[in-house]
Amino acid sequence: MANKSASTRKPITSGTKGVICLIVLCAVLAFVSCISLIGMPLDGEGVNILLPWVPVTSEKWPESLPLDRALGGGSYNEYTWTLNEGASIDDVVKTMKARLADLGESDGVVSLKDDALRVELRKMRDSQRQSILNTTTLRGHFEFTDANGAVVLTEKDISRAHASAKSSGSSYSVSLDFDLTKDGAQKLKEASPAYLSVTCDGDSVSSYASVSDGKVSASMGLGDTAYRNAGTFAFLANTGAVDASLVSSGSGDVPASSGIVLNVFVILCAALLVCSLIYLVVSGKLTGVSAFLAVWCTVVLALFFVATVVVPSSTMLNVGSLVAVLLGVLLSMYAAVTRTDAISKQIGEGSTPKQATKLGMKNAAKSVWIAHGAVVVIALILMIFAFSRSIGYALFAAALASALSTLVMRAFQLCFTAISNKPALFGKVK
Repeated sequence: MANKSASTRKPITSGTKGVICLIVLCAVLAFVSCISLIGMPLDGEGVNILLPWVPVTSEKWPESLPLDRALGGGSYNEYTWTLNEGASIDDVVKTMKARLADLGESDGVVSLKDDALRVELRKMRDSQRQSILNTTTLRGHFEFTDANGAVVLTEKDISRAHASAKSSGSSYSVSLDFDLTKDGAQKLKEASPAYLSVTCDGDSVSSYASVSDGKVSASMGLGDTAYRNAGTFAFLANTGAVDASLVSSGSGDVPASSGIVLNVFVILCAALLVCSLIYLVVSGKLTGVSAFLAVWCTVVLALFFVATVVVPSSTMLNVGSLVAVLLGVLLSMYAAVTRTDAISKQIGEGSTPKQATKLGMKNAAKSVWIAHGAVVVIALILMIFAFSRSIGYALFAAALASALSTLVMRAFQLCFTAISNKPALFGKVK
């Protein structure tokens, strides 16, 4: 009896499998799309949040895609100064610029405006901006004193400093190592101290620094905090001292000089998506739907790669980066249209949807991948030069997103061809 019941059970048809897979794909795509547009809290308290990364309007630009001053505006802080004896305000400006550059704020500006020293930064969180300003304006004067309190060396005797770590039980010990200039090494040799104490702006850096072979190694303690402190002091030593006392005298906002570019970017992307949707659906029907979903996935993936890879590498986006993303979207549209037209052509010649999909994809592959390869080569060339590196990163990210989105089109096309085998639903039939 059991065998008879089992033998009458109907197997799942390919159409049913296609419907199930289509529902799963649509659900995943809808979920990812919603997160990309509105973000998602990662805990009940809403403290940890996955930020959105696809812009809806230029006014509500995602925080995950920080912009330079030209695109997003910024803020300024002004300082009055009192120079140290023999110091030059031009040297102070030079040192502060070097510090901003080492912090990755290549868009920051330090200039003299009337009787004030002005620092302009891009728009960012208040805590982040204040941390950068504090680091940039620190005086950074080092003194190395011997056991009798006599000053043996200063920051002018340091050629390079770096933090190093050695395993110490379950943690690690940190030291701040100073390489000295030729004059500094001579001073150290003449003084011949057993050890040195190190201070920065009068505050203790290390109470014990060993001396060996013309180098000074200051003990900083154990663990992550010690390593961060060592890194900060190394940064100050390597960028030079600010030979002036700075007092804050005012602050304000800096307007975006090219803010209209954001409006153009958002409107143009939306217009391209709408136009591609209309063309693809009219010419390819269900094939066009698959192709359009691939284009949309390119937008989501490209901006995700920009937010997670490009921004950490370049700190902020500029006009060139946005143009690169737009070119990536156009590349994806070209691939979608080329594949859709090729499949539609096969439908017109009498192929079944499955055959048309296979042959159309194959026939379109050469031109599509040559276009992707050309874009990747251009991106790699742009990466070589410092002034265009961020553009190259963004262009490469967009090209990679376009290439990966091919899988999306194939997946949806497999679902559609499993559900229906009517050629008229996949292209223009003669």
